[in-house]
Amino acid sequence: MAKRRMRRTSSPTPDARNSDLTRGFVDQARTASIGMVNVATEAAKAALTGMQQVGRTMADMAAPATRRTMAAAAETGRAAVQGAGDVSRSMRGAMVDASESTRKGISNTTRAARRATTARPRRKGKLRRSA
Repeated sequence: MAKRRMRRTSSPTPDARNSDLTRGFVDQARTASIGMVNVATEAAKAALTGMQQVGRTMADMAAPATRRTMAAAAETGRAAVQGAGDVSRSMRGAMVDASESTRKGISNTTRAARRATTARPRRKGKLRRSA
């Protein structure tokens, strides 16, 4: 006949006690782990919110400076284009004046050369009478 095992109900076995302790440690570790994850999640959310606020503040500060820089660059560009136009007009005026004076000089020189090369009839001067 097979022998039956009798269970002791009065006091737990050492293995049962160890398994209860193990379960307790596992439960505590699980609770602590979940708590740490929650704390880390909240810390990450707070850090992200802080970074967003810093970014917004920097953008608010940078936008006017960027606008001023762009306005200054546009004004500088306008001034450069206007200056180039003024120089171009001045150069055109100088070139026109130079070509006119050159043309006048050439025509005066040409007239003088023509006068020098054409034969002129001699003028008869008044006869001097001696008295």
